[in-house]
Amino acid sequence: MNPKPINIIAMKGSRYNILVKNKTKNTICYNTRLDSFCVLSNGDAELLKTDVSQLAEKSPKAFEALCRAGFIVEDDCDELSFLAEEYDRAINDPSTFYLTLLPSLDCNLRCWYCFEKHVKGSHLTPAVSDAIFALVKEKLKDENLKQINVELFGGEPLLYFETELYPLLKKIKDATIEAGKWASFFFVTNAVCITDENIPLFDELNASFQISIDGSKERHDKVKFIPETGEGTFDSMIKTIYALTERLDNVYINLRINYDDETLPLMPELIKQLDGVDRDKIGVHLERVWQTDGAPFDNEELKVIISQWMANGFKVSYMNMGRRHFSCKASAKNEVVISWDGAIYKCTGRDFTEEHRDGQLIPDGTIKWKEEKLKQRLDIVTYDNPMCRDCKFLPLCWGPCCQKQMESPDGNFERYCQKRNMEMGIAEYVKYRFNNAYINPANYRERI
Repeated sequence: MNPKPINIIAMKGSRYNILVKNKTKNTICYNTRLDSFCVLSNGDAELLKTDVSQLAEKSPKAFEALCRAGFIVEDDCDELSFLAEEYDRAINDPSTFYLTLLPSLDCNLRCWYCFEKHVKGSHLTPAVSDAIFALVKEKLKDENLKQINVELFGGEPLLYFETELYPLLKKIKDATIEAGKWASFFFVTNAVCITDENIPLFDELNASFQISIDGSKERHDKVKFIPETGEGTFDSMIKTIYALTERLDNVYINLRINYDDETLPLMPELIKQLDGVDRDKIGVHLERVWQTDGAPFDNEELKVIISQWMANGFKVSYMNMGRRHFSCKASAKNEVVISWDGAIYKCTGRDFTEEHRDGQLIPDGTIKWKEEKLKQRLDIVTYDNPMCRDCKFLPLCWGPCCQKQMESPDGNFERYCQKRNMEMGIAEYVKYRFNNAYINPANYRERI
């Protein structure tokens, strides 16, 4: 079949193209809706931005390739409407059930920047565990459901892993398989409770992890230590990361580095500590500690550190701007957060108190929602405001999450704009994303 002929006159550059000149005579073009890159000559890039008909005349091969790839679209193409439809499908998608469990709001550490109010001794009771499983079994009856994404959060979710949590998760996995569907298990943990003895249990669950770390050993051990003994956790965490990546075939670890200005200079030591880790099983996410204000807009040290991680073969993410279908899963209708005591929430970015509660899990597995609050949340279209509708970063961000918008009745969302809180300019950000997409350690001259 011959491809549809292209009408040169009725074409335009995509509104989601971002053009950044490289150090060479080339220009990087990043399309945020497609989450893809191309490299053009500076002349072709200028014509892509100003006059695609001239581009078609002077560089017909480049023009045709850009049309096929989506960097050039038909003149009447409304790309924002495509994104609106994508968002609507995603938040109403019945094929995925997002289930976050808080098996304990207690924690074995006391990181100074943690926003949560710990509940000492809190843990799943048999009654709440049974109610959670009843909810899952009811969900599995839906023929539209294809998968259950289970996230374990807290507190520290692994405090009672072998005795309380694992039996529940194994039941969920077995029931999901029996129903011909798929279950995934993602643990947000400080990794202290992961041991040589219980690693096989995580293997049974095909588990993946987010493990937080605070830089080098000296820095980390000042933040994450056992309160009763003062013993730091850095050495055990590094050992656990190696054990997980070596013993679990399908594991993936998102290594979240909580940084401030004192942490960044210490990154080379951490990179060396992780040099032997399988790069296909780990990624690095850099996130500034939210209580540290005054981050520089043009943070040269941060850019150097990102480059060093990539030079050593690690995929790096920075800020919460990966291509996805909505701002936060709390916007999804088929999503729930269940605490150890059966309290129901939608958001995991606030402390789990009565103020933020959204409902209660009933013993039979049904949920009694605060209907008015739930409706208020689900009625929010996170990108549908003047700040976000015209933003080229919309497909990466989708605007401030529904929780933040509920807390901002005046409609003043600018303080939540991720683009405005980046510690680098748009050009530097695009270059980082480009290098990260095509990472190859052999292309770098030296390693740490």
